[in-house]
Amino acid sequence: MLLAVGRWCARRPKRTAAAWLLLLVALASAVGAFGSVTSEAVTIPGSDSQSARDAAEAFDDAASGRQPVVLYAPAGAAPLTSPGQRRAVEEAARAVEGVDHVVAVTTPYEAAGGGLSADGRTGRLTVELDVGGRDITPETTRAVTDAAAPATRAGIEVTAGGDLAAAADKGSTGHSEIIGVAAAFVVLAVGFGSLVAAGVPLLTGAVGLGVSLCLIGLAGHLMDMPSAGATIAAMIGLGVGIDYTLFCLTRFRELLAAGVGVEDAAARTTAGSGKAVVFAGSAVVAALAGLALGGLPLLHALALAPGIAVLLAMAATLTLLPAVLSLLGPRLAPGARGARRRRGTRSEKGTRKGQRKGQRTPDDRGEPGEPGEGAARHDQSEPDARQEPGRREEGSAPAGWGRVAAYVASRPWRCLLAGLVLTGVLAVPAAQLTFGQLDAGDKAPGTASRTAYDRLADAFGPGANGPLQVVSTLPTAASGPDDTRITTVTAALRTTAGVASVGPAQLDASGTHVRWQVTPTTAPSDPATAALVERLREETLPGATATIGTTGTTGTTGMVTHVGGATAAQADLNERLTARMPLVVGFVLAVAALLLLVAFRSPVVAVKAALMNLVSVAASYGVLTAVFQWGWGATLIGLEGPVPIPGYVPLLMFAVLFGLAMDYEVFLLSAVRAAYLRDGDNRGAVIAGLSATGRIITSAALIMVSVFLGYLLSDDPVVKMAGIGLATAVALDATVVRGVLVPSTMVLLGRANWWLPGALDRLLPRLAIEDDGPGGTAPPPSPGGAAPLAGTRGAS
Repeated sequence: MLLAVGRWCARRPKRTAAAWLLLLVALASAVGAFGSVTSEAVTIPGSDSQSARDAAEAFDDAASGRQPVVLYAPAGAAPLTSPGQRRAVEEAARAVEGVDHVVAVTTPYEAAGGGLSADGRTGRLTVELDVGGRDITPETTRAVTDAAAPATRAGIEVTAGGDLAAAADKGSTGHSEIIGVAAAFVVLAVGFGSLVAAGVPLLTGAVGLGVSLCLIGLAGHLMDMPSAGATIAAMIGLGVGIDYTLFCLTRFRELLAAGVGVEDAAARTTAGSGKAVVFAGSAVVAALAGLALGGLPLLHALALAPGIAVLLAMAATLTLLPAVLSLLGPRLAPGARGARRRRGTRSEKGTRKGQRKGQRTPDDRGEPGEPGEGAARHDQSEPDARQEPGRREEGSAPAGWGRVAAYVASRPWRCLLAGLVLTGVLAVPAAQLTFGQLDAGDKAPGTASRTAYDRLADAFGPGANGPLQVVSTLPTAASGPDDTRITTVTAALRTTAGVASVGPAQLDASGTHVRWQVTPTTAPSDPATAALVERLREETLPGATATIGTTGTTGTTGMVTHVGGATAAQADLNERLTARMPLVVGFVLAVAALLLLVAFRSPVVAVKAALMNLVSVAASYGVLTAVFQWGWGATLIGLEGPVPIPGYVPLLMFAVLFGLAMDYEVFLLSAVRAAYLRDGDNRGAVIAGLSATGRIITSAALIMVSVFLGYLLSDDPVVKMAGIGLATAVALDATVVRGVLVPSTMVLLGRANWWLPGALDRLLPRLAIEDDGPGGTAPPPSPGGAAPLAGTRGAS
């Protein structure tokens, strides 16, 4: 089928390219009309914080809840308590009430207001809107702060907080994409030796990424899509899009060099390398699908966003790329630029060496290559997967990855131990990895979120940035705020260790729901705050809602009480992630092993690959812990010190890294298996496979690492974590794991690599990933029956 798809697109290149362009323009227009929406709301079905949120719906609150606008009178200005400043603040409040979507504004001078600091220099307006977090736009925030101009003219500094600040701080990551693309272009230009060839992966990857980001932005209207989800999707989509095109373009250039026509070469590239792309991309999507087992809408969104990006990268590689290859044709052939230059000077310099009468020029006969026009000879010492393993041209010496392959094959135990020691040392800090929660105090200095956070913390204590909401449902309506059941809970809350203050009890219209705002003594990200949440749930509230009978027996008042708020929700999130992580990890491991078993028909190869992937993941977790949790080198990446690691970051990294590692595993093992099926020499096949794919895999990894590291410029700590973690894992996977650990273990295992029980042989399909259709190189399937060696042709 892929052969037919590639041929159809290659025959109709302009029509195919126009269809992609039309799709991109249509989706971009939709985003322009409806907007690209993100939301940081966290929903945790079945959790106590979610129950509190559901119970609070009995109160007639605005959709947005209460959003703070922080007012600060700097030194040299009169305090907010002065008559003139008070008039300015109240005038500003009336102006803010007139802004679209604002339904109510409370001043710091009112009893239910945000309050004033002890020195009278910090206060806050409490703004209620008729739209929720995902629909609060930067324009809404700007309108609110602009309306507060009377306070600004009085010398008061006005800073939006909460969801208003989050909307204002939404920034573009375009500079990160530009850096990643520029680095990729340099790698491709040096590798291919051709600016035209270097531009093809960037073009295809950019189109696929543009379409996927538009779809993700529109999906935010239907679900809570965190801003980090779209950024991580861009990071992964750009990386895999360029990598997939790189693998296919390399094969296309090889076919052109072998004399295959442009249309046939494009079709066969789609059938061969495209098949590996489909398999690798499907592995990424399947691994991301495992996040759905976490049972959290947040994980669904974080899986959906990069999943869309990977699917669009696959689609662009299988359809748009053949069209581009057909349009550019011979201009992509190895040596094409050099051939044109030689033809232009041949009359002056005569016939060059190697172009004697009767011989074809290099561009006529073609030279098998990989990314590199200047390197179009593909490291002569490196045997191609279709050459006899281990054989080199007469008189040549091992070089490049051919030398590495020969060294590893000759010293497998030494290389295996060295690789395990290196990755083991990097993985050591992962033993102390703990899940925490970020807050606005971890944002970059100068952002609205960070400024509002610091001013509120300085004026009212760190807990003011993350108040808890305690909500109770009464079996019978309360007589009023002085109801004994309510006053008992209020007193218990105020005497609980770790509580700074408790707001007055609020009753709903029916009198059956009551709510308290509890301000902790510690910041939202402080582990002590999570401990307070647990203490309230396990000790304070059960004790306060119990009754003591006349006989000394303990009963209950019938009150159902829950602890909610953003801080409590994050604590519930980490607890849920910890409980579900083994299930998600087990699923991803099983899927990865099953896919490799189907592809390469070897249980040993499948299990070994899954274990090797764990090595690179563990090492990346160690680096993540050292940099972010311990703060080693944190200042070098724009952080002020250690920051907590949210539980969803390691889980998302695990799924993504397992999927990305499959890319390199598939391309390496395809070459190894093709050589083994042809000659039955395991050691020679390992050398041939690593020699043929080492350079292209490391080039692809270098591109992906450059893309990931470009996102360190983001102000979002979560994006920085993803960039560091993914870059570390990909770099280790493409070098230490694929270049040392995998080949050394395959050499040590020998023929056991390809053992396949007869019953399993009959059950598994024969995919022949290394086949690229008519004229391809894959061997015919092995005869039926039990086969001790997977798919061999009688080799024993």
